[in-house]
Amino acid sequence: MIIRSIFKGTCNVLFHLMYRFDVKGIENIPKEGPAILCSNHIHLVDSIAEVLFIKRMYYIMVKAELMRSKIGNWFFRNLGCFAVERGKGDTKAISIAEEHLNNGDMLMIFPEGTRNGMEKGIKMKKGAAMIALQTKSPIVPIGISGTFKFMSKIKIRVGKPMDLSKYFAMEETGAREWIEVTNLMKDEIIKLRDGE
Repeated sequence: MIIRSIFKGTCNVLFHLMYRFDVKGIENIPKEGPAILCSNHIHLVDSIAEVLFIKRMYYIMVKAELMRSKIGNWFFRNLGCFAVERGKGDTKAISIAEEHLNNGDMLMIFPEGTRNGMEKGIKMKKGAAMIALQTKSPIVPIGISGTFKFMSKIKIRVGKPMDLSKYFAMEETGAREWIEVTNLMKDEIIKLRDGE
């Protein structure tokens, strides 16, 4: 994707002039095969900051509002994004996500569903866990922290893929298992966000 490459290169220069990055754990990202990157969401541009350090191509689930206009739709599609209607159980977005994973692609999903959802007391959405279990795809937790003020430090920590083999072995999973995995994922993200 030419637009994505140009955008990533430009942001790489600008962001390294604007912020100080402390990144660890990039080696935990699978080099091939399906995987879901699940990160907390603290700022409008935190997803861009994470893209800079992850060399492997991945697709990002973003709120539908960003892709409503023709320009927004063209731009975000060229970045590798696809839309989800929040709070509506968007079956189309789920199908797109599952198709990517079944093709061996990697996704990024923000399970809080909004910026600083955990701090606002909003429960994490269980969609990422549901998709992971239905496609037997590993979840890679990511914790990010920082203010994104000029020359502030942005800390990004990538954890090891979660061991979901217990759930993958089940004939089928439902809401109970999706909630369990969501809570496990939340704990991992918080550890990464708040750790060294």
